[in-house]
Amino acid sequence: MIELKNVSRRFGDTIAVDGVNLTIETGEVCVLVGSSGCGKSTTLRMINRLLPHSAGEILVDGEDITTMNPEQLRLNMGYVIQGTGLFPHWTVARNIAMVPSC
Repeated sequence: MIELKNVSRRFGDTIAVDGVNLTIETGEVCVLVGSSGCGKSTTLRMINRLLPHSAGEILVDGEDITTMNPEQLRLNMGYVIQGTGLFPHWTVARNIAMVPSC
């Protein structure tokens, strides 16, 4: 399970993500949809510790991600980036599976 509790991310005075609360149950598929610049990628990068969160708490299986080894955390999850990083001639499943196989 992944849980975000009032998670925010600031870049200086700019608020990129503001007070997100989200629970993704084990085995559930979650899709973040929104306009460009609304914080989708920033939220994903905070979950896998590519970016630190400025406020709030992020838990994976009930454990605070800041106490986890970042590399080990990332080995247990994946995400698909926006269209420019995808192989258009591949299926969604194949695009998702490409990273773990490298």
